[in-house]
Amino acid sequence: MLNHRVNHDKSSFRRAGFFLTALGTLALAGTARGQEALRVSMAGDLAAEAQQQADTTLGYYNLLLGPTAWRFASGLGFEFDDNVRLQQDGESDLIIRPNLNAQMHWPISLKNSLDVTMMVGYSDYLAHSDLSQVFINPGSGLSFDVYAGDFKINLHDRIGITEEAYENAGTSGGNQNLVSLQNTAGVSTLWDLDKAIANFGYDHVNYDSLSESQSYPNASSENLMVNGGIRVQPELMLGVEAGGSVISYSQNASTNNLTIPGAVQWNLGSFVTDKISDYMDCRLDAGYMVYTPDSSEAGLATSDSSGLYFSFSLSHRVNHFVSYTLTAGRTTDLAAYGQAQSYYYVRLNTSWNLFKDYVVTTPIWWQNGSWVYNNLSAGDSNYQQIGLGLNVTRLITKKLSASIGYQFVQESSDQKTLSYTVNTVQLNLSYQF
Repeated sequence: MLNHRVNHDKSSFRRAGFFLTALGTLALAGTARGQEALRVSMAGDLAAEAQQQADTTLGYYNLLLGPTAWRFASGLGFEFDDNVRLQQDGESDLIIRPNLNAQMHWPISLKNSLDVTMMVGYSDYLAHSDLSQVFINPGSGLSFDVYAGDFKINLHDRIGITEEAYENAGTSGGNQNLVSLQNTAGVSTLWDLDKAIANFGYDHVNYDSLSESQSYPNASSENLMVNGGIRVQPELMLGVEAGGSVISYSQNASTNNLTIPGAVQWNLGSFVTDKISDYMDCRLDAGYMVYTPDSSEAGLATSDSSGLYFSFSLSHRVNHFVSYTLTAGRTTDLAAYGQAQSYYYVRLNTSWNLFKDYVVTTPIWWQNGSWVYNNLSAGDSNYQQIGLGLNVTRLITKKLSASIGYQFVQESSDQKTLSYTVNTVQLNLSYQF
């Protein structure tokens, strides 16, 4: 038993060393090339993982209606924001956010099930009523799982209405509350052969701007992804991945006098996942990406862009008191609201269970990027965003919980009109029926 444990520890250290070495090599290679890192979003793959982790047992729900099980929750949030329009000279406001969450699980058969989630609310800006807005949290929508032999097929339609512009770092015209609706409809298939696993996915995405203060173009995209891996050890999987996207805009699509061209993007690469220990999991994706914007638009500096992409994620439970997740990478996002942008990012979220009945989290992030194309008269278009937060959550009763949080975001840009600083303080109450 002792020899087995020693060998397992040595194997864990070897795999950890492999991940760190691979990450360092990719980072140095990307810097040396000086190219834009381009990577298709693997939203379908991530959604499949989230679906697998979702709790679909009837015991999770608190109300049975015929063959369906339901779970309801309500919440009330208060937020003070010292720069609601994300401008250099900030305008503050107090925002009240009532919300209602509902989840439905319908086990149609022993293997097939339909799940519906809706998390909707209203943001009431007391001093800036033009910013008041209905919101739908990302993750809302419906999901239908079908099992056939070794295949798991998921049909889904997800919807979200977001209002936090700083979540779209580097977006042109970011000096306002960018309200946007995104609807994703598609299908994903998981083929599980125990030693080998393959994922296939297709999504059609509609992007609709709901901002009244400035006209943003509506857009749509077609997204295709595929990846497959082989377990070379029980904890270690190696695989390949590929994907492609096509984005197009409504007629006369422009923002801030900058016409936004459609584009085609594709990627080809590989990935490694490893459970280094019972408390540590890693994943590394890396490969090559090409982004080709439409060069027919007048007044734009556009060109085909290509280069390396990578993303690294680490989840680690240090002990009973501290756990964290770390993500870092280099990628390019398709332009849905504003310019396509290529950027580096690092995000660290730490959870501290130091006090009884309290959970403290401290998110920190950094992002540095540039637009893939720009108006010929606009000049440089580089930006940097940093952010940090502090959140404290406490369960008051069995069904009632409360949280208080603070968040700081600072974005600096070569275009000074896009630079801003924002501080927010939130108080949220949540009741589980």
